[in-house]
Amino acid sequence: MADQQTLGFVRRNRVPILVAGLFLLAGIFLSAFRWASAGLPSPAKLQTIEPPVKTELYDINGELVYEFYKENRSLVPLAKIPRYLVEGTIAIEDRQFRKHWGVDIQGIGRAAAKNILRGNVTAEGASTITMQLARNLFLTYEKTFSRKIKEAILAFRIERAYSKDEILEMYFNQIYFGEGAYGAQAASKMFFAKNVDELSIAEAAVLTGVLRNHREYSPRRHPDTALRRRNFVLRVMLNDEIINKEEYEAAVAAPLGVTPSRMSPRDAPYFAETVRLYLDERYGSNQVYEGGLRVYSTLDLRLQRAAEMALEKQMCHLEETMKYKVRRCYQPNWEGGAGDNHFMPYVQGAVLAIDPSNGYIKAMVGGRSFEESEFNRAVQTKRQPGSAFKPFIYVAALDNGYVPCDTITDEPISFVGAGGRPWVPHNYDRTFRGEMTLRYALQLSINIPAIKLLRSVGPSTVADYARRMGLRARIPNELTVALGTSEVSLLDLTSAMGVLADEGIRAEPLMILRVEDREGRVLERNVTRTQEVLSAQTSYLATNMLQSVVDHGTGFGARVMGFYAPAAGKTGTTDDFTDAWFVGYTPQLVLGVWVGFDKKKTLGSGMTGTVAALPVWTEIMLQAGSLYNFTDFSVPEGVIQVEICKESHLLALEGCPEKTVEVFREGEEPKEFCYKHAGRDSGREPRGDPGTRKTWY
Repeated sequence: MADQQTLGFVRRNRVPILVAGLFLLAGIFLSAFRWASAGLPSPAKLQTIEPPVKTELYDINGELVYEFYKENRSLVPLAKIPRYLVEGTIAIEDRQFRKHWGVDIQGIGRAAAKNILRGNVTAEGASTITMQLARNLFLTYEKTFSRKIKEAILAFRIERAYSKDEILEMYFNQIYFGEGAYGAQAASKMFFAKNVDELSIAEAAVLTGVLRNHREYSPRRHPDTALRRRNFVLRVMLNDEIINKEEYEAAVAAPLGVTPSRMSPRDAPYFAETVRLYLDERYGSNQVYEGGLRVYSTLDLRLQRAAEMALEKQMCHLEETMKYKVRRCYQPNWEGGAGDNHFMPYVQGAVLAIDPSNGYIKAMVGGRSFEESEFNRAVQTKRQPGSAFKPFIYVAALDNGYVPCDTITDEPISFVGAGGRPWVPHNYDRTFRGEMTLRYALQLSINIPAIKLLRSVGPSTVADYARRMGLRARIPNELTVALGTSEVSLLDLTSAMGVLADEGIRAEPLMILRVEDREGRVLERNVTRTQEVLSAQTSYLATNMLQSVVDHGTGFGARVMGFYAPAAGKTGTTDDFTDAWFVGYTPQLVLGVWVGFDKKKTLGSGMTGTVAALPVWTEIMLQAGSLYNFTDFSVPEGVIQVEICKESHLLALEGCPEKTVEVFREGEEPKEFCYKHAGRDSGREPRGDPGTRKTWY
């Protein structure tokens, strides 16, 4: 009886009950929708989707040097993505993409049926391209029912905010292809070492196949599985008339084509790290790692690679020759660990190359392995330059009235040093040669003449010239600085020598030419800053003397090794052979090399700048000659060449047994003829006397 009453009540009120039921279901659905929507991005945020993009560092020729990223991604427009990659992906991943509004109802039904049969409600995903994009942008990869609901809601919102082509462009720039590659461009570089618009049909099919499961179908880890997956994708593309039969057959016959190792630029790590530190300070870490900056630098990767190879070659040679206790060359994956402040126990070196005309840093090698030690010895290390400091003494002398053929006496001397103790300097070979010209003293890097010349010119005067040329080291007002006791960086020393290479013009070292944001807007543009710090005449006189170092002196080893281009330079060696230097230059390039241990200790007996550093310099310059077309130094106005007698250093006569051509600032050349050989086959009477040229005893 009660059941009949209830049934009657329902019949009489079926419409209100139906309405109430619908409201209840709507309420449940609305509550579920609100619950699932909690924490999801708003429609406004969807309109400003900007995935993290890596920063790319380029060399001066536009070659990619280094990448900074949390996610390896490079954005490209849809127009650059090959049609067969786009259409093939739609055919494999989401056939109804251009018809649905974010969720494929039929696909969900099919997936649900398969999942029920398998007894796993999350086994078959049925995610559309838009849902995959939503997951990659905002969600996790956990396989839960709630995540699927959120995926669908976000997909619907994305479809409302963007066109189909815009969704495809975001998808191909966002989706993960494995091995750290986000987006089609990064994947193309990673797997095939080419841009996405250069992909073949077969290569595009490999990337399409990876999308379903980047672990299972990885072309490097599982090439056989990846090949079968690629061919399956190609069959689908053929059946859907995305490609024709001829294209299909050619693609199936093609090899997998994946490069053997990951394409991830890691050239010039010390240079790149120096740039990164600057960018991080100026723009912040988020911009560096996620902002998609494009940084155009002064580096020349061709020279950089030559420098890295030459340095390591010489380091291995030294290790083998000197039998050092720790030898990295025999332990390429050295795992001993760095000491304090990243100092390594094996022999180290550094190289720096600068274009003297504009200050562009063309190469920077801060050590033998950035992975083992990030300490940049080209910039951060300050060591005594030894005789590599002497050019500054001679520059000061030449700029104050002295000429290359002025004479000075190499003899034992002593001075009162610090604390009243005597200081008795000596030459490298512990011998004394008597009277000699300034040119000869510099050519053979003899210490006593350099000390005497410093005393004559004045330590404070020399320090002033060194600072003007670019040495930022503290240079005390002491005679010991003639032996290079003030510690300098390789960057400063190399840059300062560039003043002589560019006729007295100092160009501030420069690494970054331009910085652009991800849209190509220029954020920063740098130009060369120059200053005239020496006259062109003084610079040429000093350069001409330093050419003698390379042609006849301590740098002659470069000629022995086959480097014949006009060049000038100076070796440097410190006490107990702790540091070895060579800094040399042409008009187009100034190159500095340092060799030593991180913790100051001897390189071994006889390890001078000539032996330890010069071979690195020469090896690099031999490679650089084909890149920069080295020319001779131009003679500036106001400099003349005069033939003089090698004995008297006065104007040569026919009877002078040995003659040479010397350079002078116009007006400073000798005015008298040789008095020693007058009358010998010339009929001239003696004129002049030894006092017509300067002599220091």
